[in-house]
Amino acid sequence: MIKSLERPIRIQDGDGPPHFIVKDALAKIRCVIYRGNKVECPCCGRTFSLFLFSPYMATLCPNCLSIERYRLLCKFLTDEMEFGKKPARLLDMAPMWSFQEYCRRHENITYLSADIASPLAMRHMDIRALDLPDKSFDCLVCYHVLEHIDDEMQALSELRRVLKPGGWAVIQVPIHVAKTVERKDLTEAQAARILKFPDHIRAYGPEYRELLEAAGFEVEVVPFARKFNAEELKRYGLDATEDIYVSRRRR
Repeated sequence: MIKSLERPIRIQDGDGPPHFIVKDALAKIRCVIYRGNKVECPCCGRTFSLFLFSPYMATLCPNCLSIERYRLLCKFLTDEMEFGKKPARLLDMAPMWSFQEYCRRHENITYLSADIASPLAMRHMDIRALDLPDKSFDCLVCYHVLEHIDDEMQALSELRRVLKPGGWAVIQVPIHVAKTVERKDLTEAQAARILKFPDHIRAYGPEYRELLEAAGFEVEVVPFARKFNAEELKRYGLDATEDIYVSRRRR
């Protein structure tokens, strides 16, 4: 999950996602400094002279601070899922500012974000016990969250519960090992090398799809990034290594 921000300055926008005064102001300044048309952010829709360096990934959008995997997600939703074309209720678990702002751009999307502690979240709740009605969302996004959760199946059960029959979910995890492995089964040195981050409980392998199916989802693995050539990947700043897992609730 995202790291909590200290003392955020924000304005509640009715029942919608929060506005952050400082974030918004700094974004406007960066848009002026890096104006241009060499790169394009699928999250905020703006173009710039370049993406910014990020010590976490590789590039940040100067405006919305999106990283590669979120730009891949937004490009996928726009190109393949007709996101925002019709009214839909969306749940965003462990929100990132860039994706929040992407959803804010779509008037047909009724957006709710949730996290156990993040000040970006509109509501605070545990993913393992969501305080939300059954079958209340048309779609949901849970992006790189499960690797932080001890009881992943309980979390998936809750996500399925709040999703409407036939609704879709993008539930992503980093997949970079041959077979899923838990931190408790690794030595300290192995965990540092394989899990990479101290708050990751496990590393997932390709059998992740089977986990989603066991939780009651019908899963399509979409190699979306492979449709772009090298020039397009650079322009949009996409993560070329991550497939998109589209999960639909079985009726």
